[in-house]
Amino acid sequence: DDHNKNFSFMMDRMGNWRLSPAYDLTYILNMGGVQPNQDHCMFIRSKLRNISKEDVLQFAFDNGIRKPESIIGDVKNALLQFRTVAVKYAVDEKWIGRVEATILSHLKEWGEYEDDKPTLSVEINGHQVTDVHIEQAYKGNFHLCAKIDGREKKFVISKNKNEFSLIESLGIANLTEKQLLTMVEKFL
Repeated sequence: DDHNKNFSFMMDRMGNWRLSPAYDLTYILNMGGVQPNQDHCMFIRSKLRNISKEDVLQFAFDNGIRKPESIIGDVKNALLQFRTVAVKYAVDEKWIGRVEATILSHLKEWGEYEDDKPTLSVEINGHQVTDVHIEQAYKGNFHLCAKIDGREKKFVISKNKNEFSLIESLGIANLTEKQLLTMVEKFL
């Protein structure tokens, strides 16, 4: 194949060229082995990381790409089908959760996804609990984070905890308010 920048051409036996199927579309991990690598391999407006929607729109303008908002919308709609497609092809649950969390995080950064879950703010045993969320940690664990009476608290949910399997199987983005509150009551 004529490989140049993650796209290729294939030639059939008759000497006709065509664009090859997509490949090298993998999830690249950082050195810790569980979180996504922040650097991309292709420069967009001289950047390999923190590429904004505005950067992509300007790139499209600079290169004569028409209807970039429509293209972004089509890509967004395809990305939102990730879990369904991954389950169909028996992708391991831990990878579904990790990749889905990364996809949704990027879509939120671009203003293309709004989490319909309200910000969690409750009182538990006389303490005000706010900003409850789960983060993927560097070495594969999860962090349960919350502000309790205005002070940030964090608990490491390691692989030996039942909640670890729950988070991996559902994915961070799919945990319910009740599941999060149960973890806060148990660990924080």
